Amino acid sequence: MKQLYKIFMFPIFLGLVFGLTGCEDVLDTEVPSDIVFGNFPANGQEAQALLQGIYRDLKDDYNSTYYHEDRGEGFDVGVIGTVSNAWSQNITSTNGTSWTGYYGALNNINFLLSVADDLSFSNENDRDKLKAEALFLRATYYFYMARIWGDVPLLTEPVLSPDAEVIGRTPVAQVFTQINTDISEAISLFPSDGFGDKNFASKPAAYALQADVKMWTGKVLGGGTPDFDAALSAIQKIEEQGATLLDAFNDVFDTKKNDEIIFAIFNDRDEVNNHYASTLSVRDVNYDPVASPDIPGSSANVRHNYSPSEGIRNLFTSNTDVRTGRTFLPFYLEVGGPIISYSQTRYYGEIIDGVRLFTNDFIIYRWSDMLLLRAEAYAAKNDLENAVIALDLVRNRANNDDYSGSMDQNSINLEILSERGRELFLEPKRWWDLRRFHADGTINIYDFVPNLQGQTTPLYWSVSESVIAQNPLITQTEGYD
Repeated sequence: MKQLYKIFMFPIFLGLVFGLTGCEDVLDTEVPSDIVFGNFPANGQEAQALLQGIYRDLKDDYNSTYYHEDRGEGFDVGVIGTVSNAWSQNITSTNGTSWTGYYGALNNINFLLSVADDLSFSNENDRDKLKAEALFLRATYYFYMARIWGDVPLLTEPVLSPDAEVIGRTPVAQVFTQINTDISEAISLFPSDGFGDKNFASKPAAYALQADVKMWTGKVLGGGTPDFDAALSAIQKIEEQGATLLDAFNDVFDTKKNDEIIFAIFNDRDEVNNHYASTLSVRDVNYDPVASPDIPGSSANVRHNYSPSEGIRNLFTSNTDVRTGRTFLPFYLEVGGPIISYSQTRYYGEIIDGVRLFTNDFIIYRWSDMLLLRAEAYAAKNDLENAVIALDLVRNRANNDDYSGSMDQNSINLEILSERGRELFLEPKRWWDLRRFHADGTINIYDFVPNLQGQTTPLYWSVSESVIAQNPLITQTEGYD
């Protein structure tokens, strides 16, 4: 039992001590030097500080392509070429990944929820909003983990003692029951309907999460039409709050917290820590900036492990699509020379003291994503006309004509999947998209992803041997035994 306690408790105390800095305009509370569960948080202001630390945990946990784009078809080997086991589909029982860090954040969330009703707040709306955000974050974490590993231990109370009960993996369907409960409760607790600060959870962000969850469970877990209807209802609620597409696609990435954004994780020059965009960007020694003037290269903080793949580049078949140059560009060693490779161009960050820092926020949900989920939900219900209406809104903003292909369900599903690849490249969502469209039979993911061809690697990840060794009730993911 003590080992499990250490696994959970060590990240908690680190999170409490080191996770309480972030947006300077948000945190104005003094953090006590003797932070222990017995006297912290002592009031609503300190609880807000703890919540801010959890958002920072979320940023650290999302700042990777490993569980997202790496397993899809979106990356080719870059100039440097250090690739992951996920990209090569070399996932086995001996190189599984650990969920321990996520449970550190989850335990902070569970602790916050367990004490929130006993703390003094300036008003009840502040208490309700804090609880709503915590429930949103718990649902977000469990949704993330359930898509990675499937069955995961479900804990909704904080681990406060070395004698806490050890549990094994909870069936994924039960995990999603909790996810849905948390989202519904969060929606009911948010005291206002608007967006507020888009770097924090809101009622529209909770509806976006709900739509995402319902599309996953509708397809991957077989929930079907009721889940698709729930997703459509959630997306409608977001639209009623004023969500809209920006006129200019580039502004989505160049203007933080813009009108298209629903929820994005805060990032700036003081928060930058190897933004995942740096792994598709190029060092100045590997290209000529005169021959490649629009590349987001740098003298440091970049490593071209990956290039936007030929498969992704080939999705951009329209000469008028304004997203093409804002997705990838070739780079050269000399003017008139051959193409060396391709760089991402979604994220440029800013040049600070002569070095590029990728200070872009991490976009989790935006309105074009919801429109394409709407198209996907309608297509899943075989309501193809409404599917195309939603699809065309995204196509038209990119300066493309209306969809004019075949009007059968499979053709429209394939077009929606392609449009999500064009619109949402490197946000990152691709692996989850492929999983859903594999589940509904639109694609065979083992044919679609080049590095999965001829393999039988399970689509969920294996669990690390260290996790299994520390908890005898944890079993390996099915297919890796």
